[in-house]
Amino acid sequence: MSDIEVLATPVRPPYRIRVPRLIRNSVKHLNFDTWPGFAMPAVLCAYTACYGLYVLHGFHFLLNDTYAVILIPLWLVDGLRGSYEVLLRRNYKLDAEDLRKITVVIACKDGEAVIGHTLADLRKRFPARHIIVASNGSSDRTCQIVRRHGCVCLEIPDAIGKVRAIHYALDAVQTPYVLLLDDDTLIGDAPMPTGLLDQGFTAVAFRVYVKVSTWVTKFQAYEYRKSADIGKRRHNKRATVQNVSGAIGLFQLSELKRQVDLHTGEFSGEDLQRTLLIHLSEERGGVVLADSIVLTAPPATFMQLYRQRVFGWFPGLYANLGNFLRLLVKRNIPLALREDAFYNSVLVVGLDTLRFLALPIMIFYPAYFAIMYLCYVALETVTYLRYQGQRGPYWVVLLYPFYGLFGLYTRLGAFAVFLYRRSVVRLSRFTFLDDYRRANRFVKFASAFTVITAITAVFALNVLYHYALFFTNVRL
Repeated sequence: MSDIEVLATPVRPPYRIRVPRLIRNSVKHLNFDTWPGFAMPAVLCAYTACYGLYVLHGFHFLLNDTYAVILIPLWLVDGLRGSYEVLLRRNYKLDAEDLRKITVVIACKDGEAVIGHTLADLRKRFPARHIIVASNGSSDRTCQIVRRHGCVCLEIPDAIGKVRAIHYALDAVQTPYVLLLDDDTLIGDAPMPTGLLDQGFTAVAFRVYVKVSTWVTKFQAYEYRKSADIGKRRHNKRATVQNVSGAIGLFQLSELKRQVDLHTGEFSGEDLQRTLLIHLSEERGGVVLADSIVLTAPPATFMQLYRQRVFGWFPGLYANLGNFLRLLVKRNIPLALREDAFYNSVLVVGLDTLRFLALPIMIFYPAYFAIMYLCYVALETVTYLRYQGQRGPYWVVLLYPFYGLFGLYTRLGAFAVFLYRRSVVRLSRFTFLDDYRRANRFVKFASAFTVITAITAVFALNVLYHYALFFTNVRL
């Protein structure tokens, strides 16, 4: 064959697998940030079914006292704590109001649907120059709405996160006190007790209630009232309120500026971290709960609620585990703070592992579930009857154990999300924890796959080797 013939021979292009455009686009737009959170309910359900059928060999309708010592107390911790807190109720704090000492700071991202209502509510009481909105990379009409109300608008082009947006706005504050507010929180006529900060307290929490719109919000209304009117109020005597809600909080400006280099900037649990940093300070002025009620808009469906808890709230619980442990061992910390730290770090985070592993026993031994349900409802009824405000419908109490079970699922999803985000940040070598969003897709996929596989393996190994029986199968 001549050279001319060789050159004339057509050259076949290398073989390439043609992936359909629909599949390519689907993979391109996959949100790996949500994979761990949404995978966990399926993993827990599959584990419950496999353990129940393979290890327990189906349902058992007679009591087995070998499980009683561990299982029933394991699921009644929250109810027992609520009844205990009812017996320790204290009064709210209230003092003089001087709005001239307050600047309102709102970190807002794409909040055009709600920011107008919030600003109109604020303008009834505050001058426009005392309302600062830090637009955290908003791509909608947020800034136009803020300027239309005459308020101060700090337009941050990049989405740097809620905490860093708040820190950015602090330089524009000219008053001694700051009211941190979510973009959907309405203060109405709620008193702003600046007199409490004048006394030397570092921060003031408010009684945050939810606007009831659906039957799902009625569970949250009961939950919020328990937290504000029972859980937090008992801490007023020693100024040891554990968490100033991210929806609203009144702070000393000097304390917020002190925390600029201390706060990690992570959105999940940012309010809890801010409050714990106050209690860990060497010059702790304390945190109290005011007799001021404000309204916030809660998730209206269980899917929205799941997203809020799994991707917003509960990862912050695990992120603040180190702060809880520091409260446990730090000197000169009030007993009430140590008790809260022990509850969150041991009785919630620590015992959740046993609750996850023991869930099949509770399901496949219906007698245990019935005992747990009746005891939990009885404990919640005590709380319900002792509550002196608006109680809400009693059917919420009857269904509250199932709401607690829903909370268990959300905490597992949140734990997976927490591990995923930490993995992405470490692999990407980012400085700020919330920067996991801008990591490359390979790192996100690898982290999501690793976390889901690791947690699934823990459950699968328990099905194969039954090591949870060491903790749950206690012989009397």
